[in-house]
Amino acid sequence: MIKTADAVVIGGGIMGASTAHFLAKKGFGKVVLLEKRSLAAVSTGHSAAVVRTFYSNHLTLDLALRALQMFENGPEALGGDCGFRPIGYLCLIAESTLSAGRQVLELEKAHGAEVAEVSLEEMREIMPQLHLDGVIGGILEPHSGYADPLKTVQSLAGRAKDWGLEVCEGVGATGIRLEGNRVAGVETEQGTIDTRVVVNAAGPWGREMGLSVGLNDSIRWSRESDLVLRKPSDFKSFPVISDPDNRIYLRPQGEDEVLAGLGFPKEVEPLDIDNYDPALDARTRQRIEQGIFQRVPDLKDAEYLRGWASLYTISDDWHPIVGPEPELEGYYACFGGSGHGFKLGPPIGESLSDIIIGNTPEIDIQAFRPSRFVEGEIFTSAWGGGNRA
Repeated sequence: MIKTADAVVIGGGIMGASTAHFLAKKGFGKVVLLEKRSLAAVSTGHSAAVVRTFYSNHLTLDLALRALQMFENGPEALGGDCGFRPIGYLCLIAESTLSAGRQVLELEKAHGAEVAEVSLEEMREIMPQLHLDGVIGGILEPHSGYADPLKTVQSLAGRAKDWGLEVCEGVGATGIRLEGNRVAGVETEQGTIDTRVVVNAAGPWGREMGLSVGLNDSIRWSRESDLVLRKPSDFKSFPVISDPDNRIYLRPQGEDEVLAGLGFPKEVEPLDIDNYDPALDARTRQRIEQGIFQRVPDLKDAEYLRGWASLYTISDDWHPIVGPEPELEGYYACFGGSGHGFKLGPPIGESLSDIIIGNTPEIDIQAFRPSRFVEGEIFTSAWGGGNRA
């Protein structure tokens, strides 16, 4: 077992893999990535992996724009093929979502995103099978799309091995060891690693890991489900479809399948993170199918292939918890993705690595700091509470 490291990153999801990748790439020294299961085993691996810039906050939009650049240049920016497919992202706008949609559109334009309003006629050309009752318009991001979450994490971790990253799958962290008010090491199932820098990217178990050093982050967990149907043979290619009025989304899954799930604004479905059923339950399947069949009636006859349940880790304002703890030298939080985690993970890891090294990050992520909640500087959204946009 490894005995010493310059930095230990706990958690092999997108947040941990991204931070470890950039720490190693920038020459921080001996970086160790611990994952008690396998890379991308939980939330990241089950992500719909949509890469979009459709955000109503300046910081999340800047990160999303950077993320899109990174996925477009996966081998150079993220270490390898991430399976990114730039098929476009189309958000359907109804009267109930018009105000929020316009706020997002104007912010995207102000930040230089490639985005356009589209008419009902244009949407029918994009996807003739769409049933547009209640829809008054749409917002199209022509270069957005989706990626392969497992490939992305494997590329990040695999490439960074060339720069000295040690990836330890099947090795779980059990706690963080302190000397006074600074980090001294990480306790694992196989012994202690002495280190002065720890990144808590333990995802759903981020709060538990923080408790080992006296922190008590306020997070919740929500059951998140998806299903996959066989794509009808007469369907042409179509973009990621987001329908916030119906609270569903769908996208192609490769050439022959359609992936669908419940979308934002999102209700929380509490679960026990250490004991939940990973199967798609009948009630949730019905909720997803009801929404997508209403919007795309031709899918009613599509063959159901599979489904699953995973989880989100949600902060009190539905935005990630990232950054140092002022009174705990060497400790950095990087969890609570709240549904943003996959697409924002790479640029968050890039910025956090700069903070750890002592550089000025290209994107200032101070607003994600853990102390923001007690300081009263929480995030809001055009979509109101229970959202991830």
